[in-house]
Order: sequence, then C-alpha cells, then structure tokens
Amino acid sequence: MSLGKLIPGFGSYFSEQRRRDDDLAMRRYLVERLQGSKKLLQSFALPFVETANFDAIKGAESLRSQMELMQSKLRAATEGYSSWFESNRIDETKLKEVVDLDRDLVGFIDKLDSLISTLDTVKPDFAEVTSTLVRFKERFSRRKDILAK
Repeated sequence: MSLGKLIPGFGSYFSEQRRRDDDLAMRRYLVERLQGSKKLLQSFALPFVETANFDAIKGAESLRSQMELMQSKLRAATEGYSSWFESNRIDETKLKEVVDLDRDLVGFIDKLDSLISTLDTVKPDFAEVTSTLVRFKERFSRRKDILAK
C-alpha cells in the first residue's frame, strides 16, 4: 500500500515537493548561466584593460557585480517551502507560477549573452545590456509577490 493511501494529504505534499525541487534546479541552472554570462563579459573586458579604456572597464565591472548580485539572490531565494506539518502552506498553483517565472528568466540570460557578444571592444555601449539585466531583476522580484499572496 502506498503512503498516499495511508496518510491523508501525502500525495499533494509529494507533488509540491517535486515543484520545489524543480524550482531549486531551475535557480541553480540560472546561477550557472549567469556565471557563463560573467565569463563572456570578462572575455570582452580584456581588451578594455589592454587599451586602458577606464570607462569601459567601469561599465563592465558594474555589470559583472550586478550579475553576481543576481546570482546571490537566486541562490538565497525562498523556495516556497513549508513542511508537511505546517499550517501555512504554499499551494501547488503558486509553486507552478514560480517555476514558470524562473523558466522565463532563461530568455533574459539568452538576451544578455547575445548583447554581450556584440559589444564593441573599442567603445562599448552597455545601455541595452544594463536594461536587460534590470528587467531580469524586476521579473525575478515578482517571485516574492507570488509567494506572499
């Protein structure tokens, strides 16, 4: 006999736990992707150092630190976890919204990589890359709103 039949509510708890695991895996993936974006940015920043282009170095470093901050936020984000015995539980619909939101963030990282790849190594314009990163942060901040509902 399965635990789902023996213990009332266990089946829904198990389903919620799978969503939490999916969310955690997605956030880890996003952290890894941002790490790749930082490495790509660093490879484009090397010519800035070689030519002593201080404005470009400052812009690249600002972006790198913003990406690092997002990585920290992704690592530390609430998983929507509540134990099986807690009365304040996160429902499966909210967990699905969070997972869907995290999946949408992959598109922002794809765009970041694309924009970084096309940066001019002589006189880079970081405005669109910065704007995309800001939109990424705003989208990610919706996570807290979903879990607070």
